[in-house]
Amino acid sequence: MVKIFVYGTLRKGVYNYERYLKGKDTYRYNGYIKGSLKTIKEKIYPAFLPEGSNLVIGEIHEVDETIAKTLDELECYFGKNNPDNEYNKELLDVYNQDGEKIDQAYVYVFNMTNPINKTIIGDEIECHDYVEHLKNIKAI
Repeated sequence: MVKIFVYGTLRKGVYNYERYLKGKDTYRYNGYIKGSLKTIKEKIYPAFLPEGSNLVIGEIHEVDETIAKTLDELECYFGKNNPDNEYNKELLDVYNQDGEKIDQAYVYVFNMTNPINKTIIGDEIECHDYVEHLKNIKAI
C-alpha cells in the first residue's frame, strides 16, 4: 500500500475522488502539508508548491499499486525528474492542525521546472483549503 496526501480534486466529495477513490476504502484521516496552494489559469484543479509555511489541508489515503499508477497518469507524472511532468511525486511530512509532524505521504507537487507550468500558475488560495475554495466560487 502507498500513502498519498490529496489536497485538491481527489478529496472526498470532489469529482476525482468520486471517480478514482470512492468505494475503495482508501481514506485514513485529515492532515496538513506545509507550503502554498495556488490556482491554475483556466483549470479547475489546484497547484501545491512546497514553498512557505502555510498549513494546506488535505487527506491521507492508502492505495494499492494499481490505483497509485492510475493516479500518476491522472496527475501527468511520468517518472522522477521527468521535465514533462505536470506534477512531481514527492514524499513530504504531514502535520496535525498544531503543526506537529504525524506522518509522511506522497504528494503531487506542481512541477515549476516545466516551462508550461510557469506560465499558467495562478493566485494564492488564501484559505489553504481547496474544497472551501470551490464552495466560495460555487464550483461544487
